[in-house]
Amino acid sequence: MKPVKIGLIGCGKQAVKHISGFKKIPGVTVILGDTETQTARTLAGKEGLAYVNDPQEIFRDPSINAVDICVPTPSHAPLIRDALNAGKSFFCEKPLCETMEEARDIQQVADQKKLAGMVGYVYRFSPIFELGKRLFEDVPSTGHSAVLGKITYAFLRLGGRGGHQAWKHMKASGGGAMNEMMVHMIDLAIWYFGRVKEAQLLGNMLIRPERPVGGKLEKVDGEDFVLARLKMENGVEVFVQSDLLTPSFSQYVEVEGENGSFFGSIQPEVPSYVYCEEPAAGYPAGRTPVNFGYINIFEAQMAAFVRSVRMGSSAAKSSIHDSILLFEAVTALKGNMR
Repeated sequence: MKPVKIGLIGCGKQAVKHISGFKKIPGVTVILGDTETQTARTLAGKEGLAYVNDPQEIFRDPSINAVDICVPTPSHAPLIRDALNAGKSFFCEKPLCETMEEARDIQQVADQKKLAGMVGYVYRFSPIFELGKRLFEDVPSTGHSAVLGKITYAFLRLGGRGGHQAWKHMKASGGGAMNEMMVHMIDLAIWYFGRVKEAQLLGNMLIRPERPVGGKLEKVDGEDFVLARLKMENGVEVFVQSDLLTPSFSQYVEVEGENGSFFGSIQPEVPSYVYCEEPAAGYPAGRTPVNFGYINIFEAQMAAFVRSVRMGSSAAKSSIHDSILLFEAVTALKGNMR
């Protein structure tokens, strides 16, 4: 098996999840970097990994095959360009970057250099949502599911309390419920139903302008509640709601069709099921419970990235192109934000 050496930049909370995934993959070595050298040194000590004093050393090291970027959004595009110009594939935490122009430039350079690029829309790696993808395989082109029939509407929700880091709640650093939460659900909607034709922002609020972060009260300006309507090119109506207000994490996808329903959640305590009025495509009439048990989706995500690096091919899931489709919808929604 081809060895892979990955330079991980940004040693915060997400980095720990990525490292856990990489450690499960034979032949993968990880070296850490952070603009705060002590942060990299501390995490390296905890994880038993090597680190560099300056993240730029990662780009200069010819033995490093790929770069994993776990930093705030404004730094994404510059670091991705550094990686591609150094001939290294990249993984980047969502969102890909800040503007459509940056996204298209990244796509062009990655294509020219035949390098893999992947973005951290981790919900695509949950078995329950992979099941949804199979149920809706024909929906992007036809608007119909072999199981649920014609799709009438979908509702996707992701809510959490936020509060881990102040930058996640500040507009200047790319924070707020849109970038932190809603993009995950819009990505699933596009994966299931195809390209967005119309995007309408129905609600956009900052309900808690002060919130406790790291033991002290912080003034924040990023929105903490968003509600949107998406009309897909095939006519499917999708509603998406996300927030940084929910004390207990809440997530689900509900899709309604003329022959039944799909209800899926990443939360193991929330019952997921497929319901059919009439038997279809191997599903009986009535409710079919679905329970895949616990799966570490970050491990599945990082394994997929390593496969793309080893194969020298674009990511099968969460590709740069997928992010561009998402950018189209998010840009339209942000045009209506005040």
